[in-house]
Amino acid sequence: HRAVLDRVPERYLETALPKAGGRVVVLTASQGREYLYSKGTLLERGKGRGVVQLNTDKSVLTLSLDDLAEWLGPFEEDG
Repeated sequence: HRAVLDRVPERYLETALPKAGGRVVVLTASQGREYLYSKGTLLERGKGRGVVQLNTDKSVLTLSLDDLAEWLGPFEEDG
């Protein structure tokens, strides 16, 4: 049985990250507003940073792991 939790304090939440090769979504605009909510592939991760290749334009960004979360939905071209 699934339940939707509302008003959960942020201190109790933690984002999940995939292994290298997994799908991620950018959660902040630290690299520019155009990247907010962009999806991509995590190429590398370590020492608090992740290297992501964006799905839309294939550009590569290095971001804090705090700026990323695992993406479980489809990429746009997945249909």
